[in-house]
Amino acid sequence: MIRHPLLASLGLIGVMLAASAFALGQMPADARIAVHFDVHGRPDGFADAWIAFLLMPGIALAATMLFALLPRLEPRAANLACSGKAYVTTWYALILVLAACHALLVGNALGLAPDVPRLTSTLLGLFLIATGNVAGKARPMLLLGVRTPWTLADRTVWEKTQRFYGRASVGLGVGLVALALAGAPPLVLASACLGGLALLLAGSTGYSYWLSRRVARS
Repeated sequence: MIRHPLLASLGLIGVMLAASAFALGQMPADARIAVHFDVHGRPDGFADAWIAFLLMPGIALAATMLFALLPRLEPRAANLACSGKAYVTTWYALILVLAACHALLVGNALGLAPDVPRLTSTLLGLFLIATGNVAGKARPMLLLGVRTPWTLADRTVWEKTQRFYGRASVGLGVGLVALALAGAPPLVLASACLGGLALLLAGSTGYSYWLSRRVARS
């Protein structure tokens, strides 16, 4: 379960580093590169070029090592083994999003002027669609899924909550991509991203609690 995504992630990180080396060679020695943008897509945070171009590859490498090592720490290893598709899909999706963010950062430094709010909304939407589609395949564990006291205590609550979260995640993801493609204003995109995520997490947590009370009464 670990070998293929590990090799693929390391290969993609190598591509990110190659892009960084190319971009670094195009920059003046004292260049300051945008590493953060406001809701309108305007740069509001800067770093030295070498720091900026190593930021996303560094985060991707840390995430890759974490995904590779966490299965050794999972107390419910058998359940994790049965949740391989969900775990690997989440792994791939996160590394791909980080690679896309790196491409956005490099492209902006090279003067390509990407539409940051629209691309951010699209990336988040695609991530939610990919991970939401496999959420229902996760078995009870501490590393993945909607982990609340109520889902971890009852398998029925776990399974129904993961399916609820999965459908809601896909729905939110489709909505975010649709808003981005429709050219929604940046403030609308930011509100949809932040508000949607808050509702997704709060709704899934609340649903798991409600379901546990319902199961207890039956």
